[in-house]
Amino acid sequence: MKKIYTTGLLALLASTPLLAEDESKVWSGKGQLGFSMASGNTESENLNGSLTLKRETEKWVSEWELQAHYASDDEEVTADRYTFRGKTGYKWDDRNHFFYSSRYENDNFSGYDYTISSSLGWGHKFFDDEKSKLLTELAIGYKTQAIDVDRTEENGGVLVGKMDYMRQLTETTKFEDVLLIEAGDDNTFIQNDAGFAFKVNGRMSVKLNYQYRHNTDPPAGKESTDELVSANLVYDF
Repeated sequence: MKKIYTTGLLALLASTPLLAEDESKVWSGKGQLGFSMASGNTESENLNGSLTLKRETEKWVSEWELQAHYASDDEEVTADRYTFRGKTGYKWDDRNHFFYSSRYENDNFSGYDYTISSSLGWGHKFFDDEKSKLLTELAIGYKTQAIDVDRTEENGGVLVGKMDYMRQLTETTKFEDVLLIEAGDDNTFIQNDAGFAFKVNGRMSVKLNYQYRHNTDPPAGKESTDELVSANLVYDF
């Protein structure tokens, strides 16, 4: 099952340039990195980063995102997670598009060996300019989660919803909020990333971010909620 999903994700990445090869290319992206280290009586490291690439043409919209979080305390690893998400969609007008999306996550402390989900759905752009943005997605899909203890797979259909919101509060300050929900019979996963970005110059900013992650039915012995507060340096391109 994992090989099937991986093949589908690679096909998604490979097909996107071909679908839009004759159209003008419009790229944008964002890199985000936060790191802290302490030594002496306490040895600790904390690394939080992400990279997002977006491409939008007259008829196609695509997005790739990689997120990673690592932490250790006195040489003992306390967090180790990375997530990859890919999406490609066809626009039937300026505000609406159909899309296919896949998400792969490996979190050594979640109780799951891996999580893979794929979905088909509809995206709608309510507004999107330099001052504000509200994008939503609604999709149906299929999700696989392999439990760490015995590699047993939980499979089932999911209803997927996403919201991407931004509001420019002042000339140098903006608020951003991204919400993802994957609702299934066995478990509902919620992740919300909210934060304030403070512009340093034309492309650089400092972002204070709060991440909330929740599983309604986590594996035995695992907490249902994870929270992460971070300060990150962000580069827009």
